[in-house]
Amino acid sequence: MLHLVFNRAKRQRALTVVAVAGALSMTLAACGGAGDSGSDNASDNAVPDSVATQSETPSAANAPDPAESSTPIVDREPTRVAKSFAKGIASDELLGWLEAAVGEMVDPPTDFMGLLWPVGSALDDEPDPSTFDGDPFREHAAVLDDAEIDEVAAFFADWQSGLQGCESEETGGFDEGAQRVERWIRGGADVATAPDPCLKSRSAILAWTANQDKETARHIFFHEAYHGLSNYLLRQCAPILNRAEDSMDDLRWFAEGTADYFSLFMQAQQDGRDDYEQRILERAQLDLQGDPGMTMASNTYLQTAGILLMIKRGLVSQEKVIDGSYFTNCDWIETFDPSQPEVKFAFDNFGQIESVDGEFAYPDEVING
Repeated sequence: MLHLVFNRAKRQRALTVVAVAGALSMTLAACGGAGDSGSDNASDNAVPDSVATQSETPSAANAPDPAESSTPIVDREPTRVAKSFAKGIASDELLGWLEAAVGEMVDPPTDFMGLLWPVGSALDDEPDPSTFDGDPFREHAAVLDDAEIDEVAAFFADWQSGLQGCESEETGGFDEGAQRVERWIRGGADVATAPDPCLKSRSAILAWTANQDKETARHIFFHEAYHGLSNYLLRQCAPILNRAEDSMDDLRWFAEGTADYFSLFMQAQQDGRDDYEQRILERAQLDLQGDPGMTMASNTYLQTAGILLMIKRGLVSQEKVIDGSYFTNCDWIETFDPSQPEVKFAFDNFGQIESVDGEFAYPDEVING
């Protein structure tokens, strides 16, 4: 690997992970930095560490007959790993969010990882792509010390390098991917995204900024986890459909709207609330009051309201949104193209929100029109 802290040959201890679910069939190198001293830079409420180790070798009695196959059979159980380096959100809590999201999916990846770390106040008013090699993030003050930042970067790189289910053509991009994530971490980027080293192994990562509360962090994590758990987004569909990804930018409304709908649904479900529709509509109305000319293509809150409107009109299935069914293939690209009449109707009418006695709703003539 590019950075010394990623050199697994020099660091052979098992990775200490604060929260792990399922049987781990990967070997991850130990985190460096603060982890060497036995200290835990995650929340004071973090649970005692568990250890991710390589799965045991099958006994001779259970081993395959050499006559049947000369290739070892590897029994790969799903892995769910989460690590928080931030006070206020323990790794076991982050794992709970991750498991809740994965548990809704009809076809989740074999491996899924969640990573969260804190950053301080913004140092830039606007994104500075030159700081992050073209990526449009703002630089933030550091909260972690240098050793802890090393540990965050190493955690992602070691998780990725220990993956067992990726094809050779996918692992070829591992070094570049780890370097890109490390650049975000070291530069204090306000990043929230879903790195996907390969189809079977994906993740959701979040830099928790100083101006975000815990509920905001949970919302963003669920949103990014949904992207990470979606099997066929624009990047995956572009080569299948023989189209340039940039040529399908107008389809991003559906991916973003469904991800945010999922996030609000999951937060309400975890809290025992049923007000997620009200929150969707209230957010959209407030944004429209600030800028009545906003279009659905330009704002995630409005895109989420558009998804709700299509659900109310019977054109989108809430069940398929929540379980990720729409993204198990690339059919959604054509179905939800803004040029389709029903999608165009949503673009034209998403803002027709009524508020009566504090209750938000689409009027019957919009739902049935």
